[in-house]
Amino acid sequence: MVGADGSALLMLKMYSGNCSLTLLFVASLIYLWITEKNKGRKAILVYVSVAVLALFLFPVLSYFVVTIMNEEEIYYRILWALPMGIVISYAAVKFLSAIKKKWLQAVLLFLLAVYIMVGGHLVYKSPQFSKAENWYQVPDAVVSICDAIVIPGREIKAAFPPELVQYVRQYSPFVIMPYGYDALVERWWLDNEFEEEMSKDISNAERLTTLARQNGCHYVIINQNHLLDGKMEDGEFTLVLQTCGYDIYVDNYADLWVPE
Repeated sequence: MVGADGSALLMLKMYSGNCSLTLLFVASLIYLWITEKNKGRKAILVYVSVAVLALFLFPVLSYFVVTIMNEEEIYYRILWALPMGIVISYAAVKFLSAIKKKWLQAVLLFLLAVYIMVGGHLVYKSPQFSKAENWYQVPDAVVSICDAIVIPGREIKAAFPPELVQYVRQYSPFVIMPYGYDALVERWWLDNEFEEEMSKDISNAERLTTLARQNGCHYVIINQNHLLDGKMEDGEFTLVLQTCGYDIYVDNYADLWVPE
């Protein structure tokens, strides 16, 4: 059981990071519990926060959602309902407003700001963030490839390598794919044999061309560093363009009519 073996507590710890903001949040809740006289504000800020935490740590609910429904990733999102920023900000303003000496207010405000900054971390240092390559905030390769294959007024179907899949629809509504980002996420259990072949360390060229034709793809995009067993040309796909480190192959029998 999640609540019994500590998994929910582990998720709470991971959510809290180094716990600096969590400690400040708990201190704010205690302060508001004691000093807040407005029943409405107290209910929204304090009672709701305590209720959310109690609900998250409730063993029966955690067991049902995580073990039976197999939704552990979704379960931790209950914590998103905690109004941490609002509670801390309100408690800080209420506390500082009660201090009559302006210089002491300024000093305490400065110390609070330093505590928050030191206890946090710069989000842009995360490996999940990277510098934008263009105004569309997608890889330049996506822009270059889509611009090269798109035909105004109609849709084009193309198979992209996994690292580009999530960006294509952000840039062009006219380029569709035989599989999407959902096929790349293991926990969603959406198996796709085409995506699996594209994701292999060494993809079978004959298999790729067969799957592309079965899925009605006009193009197949291959990373130039990706190894192929065989040649796409043997499956009657022709290399038409190389751009940004990717090879663009077109089906020799693709219907690429241009609408009038």
